[in-house]
Amino acid sequence: MSFGYNILGFGSLGGSRASPLTLNITSNTSEYNILSAANAAGYDAPSGQPIIVNVASGVTVSGSSSYAMRTGAINAASPLTINVTGSIDGYTGANGSAGRPGTNGSAGGDAIYWESSTPYTGTGIVNILSGGKVRGGGGGGGGGGLGQVRDGYVPAVGKDPATCDGPDITGSTGSTGSAGGFGAAGSSGSSGGSTTGPCSVVTAAASGGSGGAAGFAVRKNSRTVTVNNSGTMNGSAG
Repeated sequence: MSFGYNILGFGSLGGSRASPLTLNITSNTSEYNILSAANAAGYDAPSGQPIIVNVASGVTVSGSSSYAMRTGAINAASPLTINVTGSIDGYTGANGSAGRPGTNGSAGGDAIYWESSTPYTGTGIVNILSGGKVRGGGGGGGGGGLGQVRDGYVPAVGKDPATCDGPDITGSTGSTGSAGGFGAAGSSGSSGGSTTGPCSVVTAAASGGSGGAAGFAVRKNSRTVTVNNSGTMNGSAG
């Protein structure tokens, strides 16, 4: 597979470092761990062997509860290049639940996650090529707030006076916010509805929860990672 550019730095590696290990992803997969795949392919970690990952056109690498693709703790001396002509997509965060207040939506999943564990400090390049997509998952919508609660009114009957000890009247529950699209935060849930009547309010209407944050397209975790985008990137790289 040729992508029409040079992998920086490989020409000056000298004879002590192994030739680059190439991992080609040619069918849909989920939560791809580069270190695990590299080890299975004979990765020479002690030598600082460079790793090249190619995501083929028409292929989707996705996440469902974790990062769509993560580096794993590869040797800090191993440069990593990820070439994307297919798609790497983070998962959409879960919506919040109704409550007092509504709970917040959860964050979307990251598309590419650079390992943060010590001692890994590896550098890398992400090339999003023409037609390629790297997209952080959208945040979940916030849960709706529960409605206002008011004492129920009991009208006067005969000699019995009117009272406010009838069944409680409860306002409507606010709607759940919408989940965000790729690279976008979810929207907040709406507040609970109010009630009417002569009796006092015993519980105020609750506010809706906040929408979840969008996942990163490329979460660098303070590593030195260059992102070249000639395709589509939704979400931040940082």
